[in-house]
Amino acid sequence: MFLVIHEGSRSGKKMIAEGKLIFDIAWDDRAIAGAKVRSSRPVFACRVLEGRPAEDVLKLVPMLFSICGRAQSVAAAAAVDAARGIEADAATREERERAIAAECLHEYVWRLFIDLPALLGEAARPGDLADLRRRMPSEAGEAEWLDIAADAEELLEQRVFGMRTRDWLALDEARLARWVDDAALPAPRMLARLRGYRFGAPRAFLPWLDETALREEIAPQMAANPTFAAKPLWQSRPAETGALARQRLQPRVARELASNRLSARLLARLVELAALPAQLRRPQAIGVRAVAAGNGVGLAAVETARGTLIHRIALEGERVARYAIVAPTEWNFHPQGAFARGLAGAEARDENEARQAATLLAHALDPCVAYEVRINA
Repeated sequence: MFLVIHEGSRSGKKMIAEGKLIFDIAWDDRAIAGAKVRSSRPVFACRVLEGRPAEDVLKLVPMLFSICGRAQSVAAAAAVDAARGIEADAATREERERAIAAECLHEYVWRLFIDLPALLGEAARPGDLADLRRRMPSEAGEAEWLDIAADAEELLEQRVFGMRTRDWLALDEARLARWVDDAALPAPRMLARLRGYRFGAPRAFLPWLDETALREEIAPQMAANPTFAAKPLWQSRPAETGALARQRLQPRVARELASNRLSARLLARLVELAALPAQLRRPQAIGVRAVAAGNGVGLAAVETARGTLIHRIALEGERVARYAIVAPTEWNFHPQGAFARGLAGAEARDENEARQAATLLAHALDPCVAYEVRINA
């Protein structure tokens, strides 16, 4: 969630204002005819960082976000490093990857234990989530991270997969089908329920933004177009980001995507969730990419639970001259993006079904801000 910090008129304390998304759904008694997305998110709130020393900005960034704060901090630090022409050492890169993995684990478990059950008639499990949160300190050494990985693996084995995570990842097509059909745990039951919903096919996915793509594709657009952060495009088209974009070529996800777009998004999350304990134990330095994009300009991309997060910073000396952030929500909820296009044509016999369809797709694309669904018959 992106927050605006401003000064209170009387107390002088910092106050926080939040935006939200409004979905206007057109329903014609049989199906969803269209969807409009309106946003009051303060996309350019990061401009409050401009004019400040870079070191102060690194301290302030976590205060601006109530969701994905670790990823935002990592992206800011990596962008500042790139702007300064500094390459982070191995220990720093490892620490950043673990921070992102821990946050993704928390976000995925929250959606799986709290939000999605509420939408699909399963019992929420706040106790399991609270137990995980207690075991996730803000800072940890090597031994603590190994303990956290072991705890996470045990939780996932018992409450999500019903087997060791590496065994679930190794299931072939037939055994994965049996896992879903057995419905012994909420995760396979919810996956089966989502297969009953039909939505439009994704038209474009945001690819993995390597250093070349960041430098040659994203950096020029962010430099030339001040509104890019509000309505980002990839090769002139809105693009979906997130677990499905990252895992769409993984065989089991590709098979699911060929038959159902909504369940494929949950399956992609499960694939990433199963791999996170190993990432906590021995992180692979792949989730954070950063490049210098001009004199004193740094660009960083970080993979979050919701998708690719991009920070761009321009320094003049040690002060921030320009700051811009492109969040996953702006990709997925672009006015002509994955949400709006995915809903068009979805069957709905009544307004409740139309609302349920919109809510489920919004959950699958996971905005980082509150949203409201309005049905217009």
